[in-house]
Amino acid sequence: MKRELAIAALMATGFLAGCEPPSAPDAASSATPGSSETVAPATPANGAPMLDAASYPPRDDCGALPGWPAFRTQLDKAVAARDADALAAITDPDVRLDFGGGAGTKELRQRLVDPDYRLWDELAAILPLGCGPQDGGGAAMPWIFANSPADADPFNAMLVLGPAVAVRAEPDAAAPATARLNWAIVDLAQGYEGPDKPFAAVILPGGGKGYVETARLRSLVDYRLLATRTPQGWRITALIAGD
Repeated sequence: MKRELAIAALMATGFLAGCEPPSAPDAASSATPGSSETVAPATPANGAPMLDAASYPPRDDCGALPGWPAFRTQLDKAVAARDADALAAITDPDVRLDFGGGAGTKELRQRLVDPDYRLWDELAAILPLGCGPQDGGGAAMPWIFANSPADADPFNAMLVLGPAVAVRAEPDAAAPATARLNWAIVDLAQGYEGPDKPFAAVILPGGGKGYVETARLRSLVDYRLLATRTPQGWRITALIAGD
C-alpha cells in the first residue's frame, strides 16, 4: 500500500507521515499560545490537574491577507464536496506532493482517488487546525507549522489535539489520568509505533512520562498545505508531509 510505504519511509528518517484526523477545535481553541485556559469536558481526566505547559491551539491568522477569505471559501467547498476540479482550480500546476519528485496537478488528481494516500481525509484533518502567514508572503495550514517553537524537535515532537487531553499512567483507557494537556507539544518517548497502537508513550513538557491516545497526537511535520498569492489569486503550492 502506498500510504503504508510512505509512512514507513518517513519513520525511517524519524518522521510521522499521518495520524487520525482530529475533531474540530472547541471553545478552548480561541485561547492564545501560552494560555492554560481550557474547557474541561466530562471525562475521567477531569480530576487530573492541568499540566502547566505552553499551549498552541489552532488560530486563523490568515484572514486579513488580501484575497485569502475567498481562497479559503473555495478550499473548504472543494474539500467538503471532494471536488477534484475545484481543488485543481486553486492549485499551482507544479504543486509539490512529496520529497521524491512527486508533483503536479495530474499527480494530485491521481492521489486524490487513490485510497492508499487518503488525501481528502488529510485535507479534511488540516482545515480545522488554523492558518499562519509565512515569511515571503505565503501561508501555511495548519497554524502550528508556521508557529512551531524553535526548540521543538521536528523528528519527535507531537501536538496534542485538544484542550483537556488525558495523560494516563498506563497505555489503557481505564488507567488513571495523571494530568491533562491543553494543545501542548510533547515528544515521543520511544518513537512512533503506528496508528494501530491506541496509546503512545510521551515525554511531558518539563519532564516525566505518560501515555496519550495516539489519535490525539499529530506530528509537527504531518501533512500541511502551503499556499502563495499569485496574480491569479492564492494557489496551493505544496501538500506534503515530512521534512
